[in-house]
Amino acid sequence: MNISNFISKRYLFSKKSRNVINLISLISLTGLLVSAASLIVILSGFNGIQKYVEDIYEKFSASIYVYPKTGKLINQTDSIFYHLNNQKKIKYFSKVIEQTALLKFENRWVTSTVKGVDSNTYNLKNWSSNLLEGNGELYTKTQAKILLGYGIQNELQVPYNKDSPNEIKIFSISKKISIQNRSSLNKKNLIFGGTYTINPELDFSSAIIDYSVANKIFETKNGANYLEIFLKNNKDIFNIKNELAAKNKKLLFRTHKENNQLIYAASDAEKWIVLAVLIFVLTLSSFTVVASITMLIIDKKKDIKSLIALGCNSNTIKNIFLKEGLMISYFGSMGGLIIGLFICFIQMKFHLLKLENSALEYWPVVIKSKDILMLLTILFTMGFISSYIPARVLVRRILKN
Repeated sequence: MNISNFISKRYLFSKKSRNVINLISLISLTGLLVSAASLIVILSGFNGIQKYVEDIYEKFSASIYVYPKTGKLINQTDSIFYHLNNQKKIKYFSKVIEQTALLKFENRWVTSTVKGVDSNTYNLKNWSSNLLEGNGELYTKTQAKILLGYGIQNELQVPYNKDSPNEIKIFSISKKISIQNRSSLNKKNLIFGGTYTINPELDFSSAIIDYSVANKIFETKNGANYLEIFLKNNKDIFNIKNELAAKNKKLLFRTHKENNQLIYAASDAEKWIVLAVLIFVLTLSSFTVVASITMLIIDKKKDIKSLIALGCNSNTIKNIFLKEGLMISYFGSMGGLIIGLFICFIQMKFHLLKLENSALEYWPVVIKSKDILMLLTILFTMGFISSYIPARVLVRRILKN
């Protein structure tokens, strides 16, 4: 029988001579319980928001983006197209034109970033859940369409009518100004094909048209402002990116995450700042364990002397109080994690926490195993430190005296 285990369990569950020691022990356990539960709930909540943001941007994103290092256009004769056509791991690629234009409906004007996408690679299925109006098509049988972000559509106040569609005029700066052609603007009438919502940034600044239409309006001569490359398997993304970059020195290659580095960095920073604050609160809670073990050691001075008289060595006595503190810390930590995980599972199943007037109906929660392992490591480390200090230092002083 392990004497230190037996006595530490008795000390934990037995009534102390002073009620204040029981109270401090209870406060220690409760503080660790609440801190551990808060850590897993808040981290899982941040994971849910992070996944939602990532899903929004990844849904319409390519695996790799290609930009010109100098100038604004990638010419149609560039060698990159030969390399893309001969790379078997590429599913497909698309030329994209993205430039600023003026949009007009009746007497209302708005400046917008117009994105011209290739109809052959434009995926209607991806848009179904993001369309507020229209079917997402970029062409009728006879006329080209334009899709507007929710904010742009609201500024133009253009209503969607399937049976009698409205026309939107698009203007861009002409590159062919001469004596014979004095107009400085290219003009094109497009059918209003619908409204979409992706995120506030794009909703209030963007519109989408077919690549061939954008090519004429912006006079890009079948070039592109950038290319979107879609891979068959994203596991090959860095190998293919490095391979293409080595063959095309004049072009800049970026992955989706590199293209939206600020968004991901900001999201991660918020998560780790909150985690740091919660760990600080946990540290304060751990000091109550120090207080609890300190009071217990003072209360059990007579017991310590009796144990020494019975032949217990100093390490056994130190281990009694060390294990007492570890039990308080670990019971509180594990209990808190279980409660926190239970709360997360309830939210995931029943969506009790609703978000009104928001893009989300309820607060998303994502539990990650690496977060649980990280929290267990933090909690057990803090528990060991807060138990070790009084068990070793104070008992040593008492034994010297």
